[in-house]
Amino acid sequence: MADLIVLDPHAPIPLYTQLYRILRLRILEGQYAEGDAIPSENVLRDEHGITRSTVRKAIALLVNEGLVRQFRGKGTIVSYAPINNSVWNFGGFTDYSRARGQRPVTSLLEQATEDGANGPVLKLVRARGIAVEDVTLFLNLDTSWLSLKRYPGLDIFDFEKQSLYQVLRDHYGVSPARSELTLSVVAPSALTTKVFGDGLDVPGFLCATGDVFSSSDELVERTSVIYSPTLEMRVGTSWSTGNGQPPGA
Repeated sequence: MADLIVLDPHAPIPLYTQLYRILRLRILEGQYAEGDAIPSENVLRDEHGITRSTVRKAIALLVNEGLVRQFRGKGTIVSYAPINNSVWNFGGFTDYSRARGQRPVTSLLEQATEDGANGPVLKLVRARGIAVEDVTLFLNLDTSWLSLKRYPGLDIFDFEKQSLYQVLRDHYGVSPARSELTLSVVAPSALTTKVFGDGLDVPGFLCATGDVFSSSDELVERTSVIYSPTLEMRVGTSWSTGNGQPPGA
């Protein structure tokens, strides 16, 4: 049996994040091996004196990382097959989550029409996350701006229930193919507190801002995505100088 590590309710790190890190370390160190069941929600709740909701949030992080899977009647089983989270994926958050066996959740926070330089623009602000049983863990805060001149009628769709990229593919024949993004850190705000919770004592959030283009280099959307600090990001690059070698090689 693994040694009990006491959670610190006075620490700036939320209790569910503390528990997630403890369980994650035990998995990576082999204390919970492939195929093992980790302690049940009730056991973890009683051991650490926390709520069941806190336990479920910690487990949701493990599920999102690909370290465990949940089976009805069997509990939470170690399945050490980590899946990289990319800063951007062109299938859209909904497709990406479903491909990983997760249930995507979208909360539409704002939908408005704004005046743009070339006509009206649809602004969407959405909180994106995953649902694990009855717990929703929001991972991204997405803001999108799309031309209603290019996509007439786009504002009639329900983007709390429908995937933006799926609508663009099915109704407008447009699929994103590449992006030009700038990474920065943004300060916490009332909106990030609303989406990610008030227990995150962090100085800032990773934000990707820029443009998304189709394969024909047509602008698909302008976007700004703020990521939850509980989401572990991996950034990869690729390049070519025409001879298969990296620049300077």
